[in-house]
Amino acid sequence: MTLAELLVQLIDAEACGFPQDVLVVVLREVDSSLWDVRAAEERVFTELRGHYQGAVDL
Repeated sequence: MTLAELLVQLIDAEACGFPQDVLVVVLREVDSSLWDVRAAEERVFTELRGHYQGAVDL
């Protein structure tokens, strides 16, 4: 089950993704409109850009 499926709201938090014990994605949420995303694979960023048109690379 994912955080989204649990309808969890993150505020000033960090969520890490570990499929098979390897860190592949880190989501850091500062407020409801500012997220820092770090990922091991470019496809994560491509998917996010498709859903969030205002997303920018830092």
